[in-house]
Amino acid sequence: MAETGALVHLGVNGAPLEAAAGSRITVRLRASCAAALDRSGIPVVVTAPDGSQATHVFAEYDGEVSETGGIAFEVPPRVGEHVWRFVLQAHELGGIRYEDTVLTVSVRAKPQTTSLAAWDIPSPIVTGERFTVKVGAKSAADSELKGRGVELLHGGVVVARAVLGDAPWPGTAALYWAEVTLVAPAEEGIASWSVRFDARELDLPHEGASSSFSAAVVRPPEHKLTVKVIERDTARPVDAALVRLGAYRAETGRSGLAEIQLPRGRYELNIWKAGFDIAPTTLDFERDVSIEIKAMAVPEEDPDARWKM
Repeated sequence: MAETGALVHLGVNGAPLEAAAGSRITVRLRASCAAALDRSGIPVVVTAPDGSQATHVFAEYDGEVSETGGIAFEVPPRVGEHVWRFVLQAHELGGIRYEDTVLTVSVRAKPQTTSLAAWDIPSPIVTGERFTVKVGAKSAADSELKGRGVELLHGGVVVARAVLGDAPWPGTAALYWAEVTLVAPAEEGIASWSVRFDARELDLPHEGASSSFSAAVVRPPEHKLTVKVIERDTARPVDAALVRLGAYRAETGRSGLAEIQLPRGRYELNIWKAGFDIAPTTLDFERDVSIEIKAMAVPEEDPDARWKM
């Protein structure tokens, strides 16, 4: 006669305390007993939060503990607590009769997250002028966001609204985007805007998202600066050199030339290109100016120098 009344201890590996609604989780059920018996092939019945049932079997044994393979679940698309029930029914093994063993696992479903991005932001922008930026929203679950609205705010006030387009941004799985036209403030300085996305109407629960971006706002241009950058020893044009005067930027072309429109005032002219040493220059603008800058080539350091000592 089999010994009766013995118990099996059930545990689960990989069950999170929280998971996003609609996401998938994978767990492994573990079973052990005082006799350290192998339960490979013995079934366990799993009841999901919606009442549906599935049967899995123990597939691995390490000499003490039996374990199932990965059991995948989908977290219900609702925020709140959801419970899975595992039942290892009464069975006899090694001359020992084991009673029913029940394990419940509770997972709290939380909303999926969303993220926002803004790009193609011009800087500087001229006071009072219209400009465009691109904004996009993405669901962590890659949910479809086409037709959803985003709002742009300046100083806490909604200044523009946009509807996300039908197709994701090229090269992305689910970044839905729109182009938005804004008007620059009337005051100079660094201006900031915020973007917000309300996710309450999505079929799958999501949290809303917010983001921000900024740009330099400047007076209307009055004069033109023409910069030519040449190599000091050869007088050859230096192309792809970065030219900067405060918020104003440009890059030299193949002829070494760059042009920038800017208002009158005093600026520090900074020019940079790898392999060249170019000292900054202070310029006062009261009219159009053309200037030639001589860049001194700097020999690249020999990467093997320390091995040649």
